Amino acid sequence: MLLEGLDLFRDVAVAVEQSQGLRRLRVFDFTKGAWRELSFPEPIYTAFPGGTPEFNSPTFRVSYQSMVTPATVYDYTMATLERKLMKQQEVLGGYDPAQCATERQWATSRDGVKVPISLVYKKSVARDGSAPLWLYGYGSYGAGMSPTFSSGRLSLLDRGVVYAMAHIRGGSEMGEGWHDDGMLMKMMKKKKKKNTFTHFIRGVVPAASSVRLRARRSAMRGRWR
Repeated sequence: MLLEGLDLFRDVAVAVEQSQGLRRLRVFDFTKGAWRELSFPEPIYTAFPGGTPEFNSPTFRVSYQSMVTPATVYDYTMATLERKLMKQQEVLGGYDPAQCATERQWATSRDGVKVPISLVYKKSVARDGSAPLWLYGYGSYGAGMSPTFSSGRLSLLDRGVVYAMAHIRGGSEMGEGWHDDGMLMKMMKKKKKKNTFTHFIRGVVPAASSVRLRARRSAMRGRWR
């Protein structure tokens, strides 16, 4: 787990954490001395504080999106953690998020470490191995990738492509050690940078098998520094 930040208010503190490839927001109630976790509409998502400047504010603003849901703003009531939709990005062209699905798969690297893979695809995609897979990955400097929405990706989904995002070592999705094991100096001393490359390659098989695709119908693109 990686603690990314802490917002303090009169009655509560809000902690922003990275854990299991997802960002969690937890609220600590000073009066009750207990932690509670914000809930979100989807199991695979990205969320972060949206800016709550008032120390006495009864609500906490959160920016949210997923590979299916466009950029959205929620206000959470701090006392109850009830969620209220405030704004959502308009997507032109008749996009219907109900037609798409997102999920999380895990690839096993050569050293036995589980690597998270985020997927998005149309629910109408055939599960007979005929659909192609596009796998993208990046992991360097502790800057990984969050499962966010992209309108530019919709043309691929409309054509029946399954889009997968590999959260490979070098980023920080699984904590500081995830970043450290992908560093250049560890590549030189312990050959750890190979983790970044093998994670990416190994991601094809579970990503493809989860929607019953054939790995040979896969294309890959990634960036490393």
